[in-house]
Amino acid sequence: MKFQMPHSLRMSAVLLPLLVTSCVNILAQNGPAALQTAENRARFEMNCPQLQATVISQKIIQGWRFEGSEHTIGIRGCDRQAVYVVYCRDPQDCNALSQTNQAITKIPQP
Repeated sequence: MKFQMPHSLRMSAVLLPLLVTSCVNILAQNGPAALQTAENRARFEMNCPQLQATVISQKIIQGWRFEGSEHTIGIRGCDRQAVYVVYCRDPQDCNALSQTNQAITKIPQP
């Protein structure tokens, strides 16, 4: 007697790797654009040409009509720091929102 996997389990076995790959691809695809968007906004707000950006977190977001990504990025430069959340629908459509109180905080000197 041969065991047959139910149809729903077979479909799950096929679709799950595709979904996981899709999520990873969206983050990898949007990541560089998100970083660039945060850096551009920070350069303007901080009036600082030399910045160091760090990705703090990133995740997939589901919109009503789209799937995109959310990236939390910390920026430091010119003795200041800021945190931005960047939302990307795709690499050509990213928006950075400041998450830092009073936009820019001065880094305390020891």
